[in-house]
Amino acid sequence: MCELFAMSAGQHYTAQEYLPLFADKARANMSGWGIGFFREGQVHIEKSCEGIYAGNHVHDSFQRLARVIGSRIIISHIRCPKSGHQQESQAQPLTDHFLEHHWLFSFTGEAPKGFAYNSVRPLMREPLLASRVFEFVRDGLEGQLADWPGSSLYQGLTVTCKKLITQYPGEYAFFLANETVLFAFLNHGQILTYRPPEARGETLVLTTVSGGLTQNPEHWHAYPNKNPERGQILIISGADLLYLGHV
Repeated sequence: MCELFAMSAGQHYTAQEYLPLFADKARANMSGWGIGFFREGQVHIEKSCEGIYAGNHVHDSFQRLARVIGSRIIISHIRCPKSGHQQESQAQPLTDHFLEHHWLFSFTGEAPKGFAYNSVRPLMREPLLASRVFEFVRDGLEGQLADWPGSSLYQGLTVTCKKLITQYPGEYAFFLANETVLFAFLNHGQILTYRPPEARGETLVLTTVSGGLTQNPEHWHAYPNKNPERGQILIISGADLLYLGHV
């Protein structure tokens, strides 16, 4: 499957220590890549349908982005060859504006029935599962908060994710973030988190890559999920895990 990376920090940081490691550890999946971040409240995404590796080295453009991007939240996605999408427009992360925020979204998983979801406001017409999942999550959040104005984003996302895995059974893992908060959802596999010591407690790194992105897997905290009929939601702001809940 595709692999996911996210970094959440209390102030603007680069991910130059970890994005190249992410590329290296996920090299078997490389058929395209993307990096999304926030600058002055706006979403910026750089992505390519080319492989990250040129010979035995991480592609220069990916290395450069890892060095120069500074953001409180950074999300990256490495696409697996079997996903079959060769157009750059279909690479992830994806973005949309709703609920008065700009959002980044990155997904990995399999849900054959999920392609059937038909949003009144599609992000793209092409049959991209990540787009259908993002549309379902966006539409669900907007609908839930419209019906229950006092609901929190977490409550809306909990209801929406439960509907997602019930109506469209499958394996899901995704990151959803605005400029201040990062949500992670999974109902299969695991998400790993790590607090880089050089950031002095101000950064949290997350990935789906097995073993994490350092030489010491034991330094990473795993949030596994074995029952696809139930899922977990992590809420992160800055370097803090604010909440862990089940749906």
